[in-house]
Amino acid sequence: MNIAKRIYQFEKWLVILLLAGIFAITFMQVVLRYIFNTGFAWVPEMAVFAFITATLVGTSTGTVSGVHVGVDVLVKKFPVRTHKFFMVFGHVCGICLYAFTSYVCFQFVMYFREMGQVSIVTEIPIWTMIIYMPVAFAFTAFHHLEKIWKIFHEKEEKIQEAIARREA
Repeated sequence: MNIAKRIYQFEKWLVILLLAGIFAITFMQVVLRYIFNTGFAWVPEMAVFAFITATLVGTSTGTVSGVHVGVDVLVKKFPVRTHKFFMVFGHVCGICLYAFTSYVCFQFVMYFREMGQVSIVTEIPIWTMIIYMPVAFAFTAFHHLEKIWKIFHEKEEKIQEAIARREA
């Protein structure tokens, strides 16, 4: 299995685990709060950070599976032979956006690390709770790069298949 598929599998399982964890701790909190009149102060904070992480990871997996919302009304007005250019241009823009966002988020995480700021409720350093932000954006940029690679190599693979069929 290549690295892109391993990253994608990791992200899919991470989303599943995060959503299951959010559901479990939130349900536990509701039961404790309304039946036993108690609860944990850390649950809302952990649920929010887990939900943010799941959203960022979902963005990355959405890039791989192609489920992101796209507006191609303008692209469809151009000849079909220009569609490849627009696809590559869109993915290059995605790489630039997500690579820059990853860099900015990394600086943000390092700022919190240097400041030594900790969560009031859990007393966990804030930077450890947001460390996945730059990683998720870097993975998304990587997946856009992977899409460009597939665009340029897809045609070559089809030609090789046609040649193999002729020889057989």
